[in-house]
Amino acid sequence: MLIRHYYSIVGFASSQIKQNPVVMTKINRVVRIECEVPINLNDNPLHWYRRVKNGALHRVSYLPAGSGKQESETGFTATKTASGTGYKSVLSVSKPKPDDTGDYYCAYWDSSGWVKIFGSGTRLIVSDRRTAHPSVTIYHNPKNRELLCVARNMFPDVLRMTWQKNDGSGLKDVDQKTVPTTIQEMKGTLSSLIISDKNGTEELEKYVCLVDHESYQKPEPFPVQVSTKAGGNENSREAVSGQVTCQPKKSNDSSPDTDPIKKSELLTVSLSYCMLILKSLTYFGIMSVIIYKRSSQTS
Repeated sequence: MLIRHYYSIVGFASSQIKQNPVVMTKINRVVRIECEVPINLNDNPLHWYRRVKNGALHRVSYLPAGSGKQESETGFTATKTASGTGYKSVLSVSKPKPDDTGDYYCAYWDSSGWVKIFGSGTRLIVSDRRTAHPSVTIYHNPKNRELLCVARNMFPDVLRMTWQKNDGSGLKDVDQKTVPTTIQEMKGTLSSLIISDKNGTEELEKYVCLVDHESYQKPEPFPVQVSTKAGGNENSREAVSGQVTCQPKKSNDSSPDTDPIKKSELLTVSLSYCMLILKSLTYFGIMSVIIYKRSSQTS
């Protein structure tokens, strides 16, 4: 019973729940946060949670199954409608304040009733500040088949970064099962590291870093240009590619270093990736032990 109680509080994120990565609104303007789930909300309840900076998850709305009365905090309302692939729920914030800025998640219990399934979350930004385009830089290492796409100096500081590859017939999403991809967020900078399945300059130039940000009307593609000199333009929509290793400055060059990613920052990003992988392995080991003990008790 002790193990079951521990296991019942575990939550998992699911790619089957669709949420926009970021929604931005001005102060006191009604904002709506959408969530699509693959279950029938007439038969299953839905929960909405909020997590503000340095805070814990806090439920702000509850939609019971069927036509039961919803339970929501003041200023929040939730609705549900049928969609083509399942059901959609919309959480409305009537008069948002800067304090309402945070991450909002929809969630439901799985069929066993032991595990709660969460969406990826939507970052709500409540501010009268104007959006700012991200500055995107792509670093490459042809020998090790590595590509690093880095976005920084954007507002809001949330975006979605994916990789595509030209297979001869057009750009296609990279299969993360065959091509390792790692996402890391640190101090307002988002980076994505990818390892190509083949090496060589021509192969790397087939890749495109696709950036989806609130300041763009649609996702912007940033192609890999191996022949371009290293560098970067702040708040620019143009991609600049360069070698991962920093080139030494000439003795007669008095101009400031315009490269937005310094060697120390690249080292920090690399260490962050290693820690992320170690954390994932540790989490996998703990969950494997819990599942094994649970299976042993039920058998």
